[in-house]
Amino acid sequence: MTTPAIPLLPTALDPPLTDQAESIDEVWTLFLWIGLGVLALVVVLVLWVVVRYRRRDDRLPRQKHYNIPMEITYTLIPLLVVCALFAVTFVTVRAIDDTDADPDLVVHVLAYQWSWQFDYPDEGVTVFDRSDVDDPELVLPASSSVRFDLESADVVHSFWLTPFRFKRDMIPGTPTSFSVDIGDTTGEFPNAGVCGEFCGLDHARMHFRLRVLPPDEFEQWLDDQREAGGGVP
Repeated sequence: MTTPAIPLLPTALDPPLTDQAESIDEVWTLFLWIGLGVLALVVVLVLWVVVRYRRRDDRLPRQKHYNIPMEITYTLIPLLVVCALFAVTFVTVRAIDDTDADPDLVVHVLAYQWSWQFDYPDEGVTVFDRSDVDDPELVLPASSSVRFDLESADVVHSFWLTPFRFKRDMIPGTPTSFSVDIGDTTGEFPNAGVCGEFCGLDHARMHFRLRVLPPDEFEQWLDDQREAGGGVP
């Protein structure tokens, strides 16, 4: 058995491929800029205190045991920021967790030690790794809604697609689903899919490739898979 090579250096994060991923990126960006703003404020205040109140002689500066307006201000402002970030995160996560009852495509994902199987039940196509060498490939149509039905065959796995900015644990005996709206970006993303939960000896082998095709090419790919027997050689 040949184990696929695992890149030693991190690669650039794939671009967001779904509407939900773009929403997550916006939330991350918001958190980043607010964090940088807080950092800048703290640095400026520390430098100002160091310069303004540096020791000039042996006299102690004027002592003040409390400052009610200041204490209310530095308590209220962080509280408002945290509440705003919580509200933004809550709304975004609820939108991501909405499941489309009538998607354009349904993909059943089966995780097992130590690979993946992708079933397209309405199209009569199944994709899995027959060679134990190449990673299985998840193929999706652009500009479409897709519902993923997730199931684990043995232990706890985690379905993680970096271009979706999404990870969902797969617990044996507990099927779960989520939906995405794929944008119009197409291309191949060879390192996009991994298992995000340690699942045993060959956990590091649980990669899969992602390919997003224009709708007409996706239909042709389905036809090719049917003619080839439904799997990936």
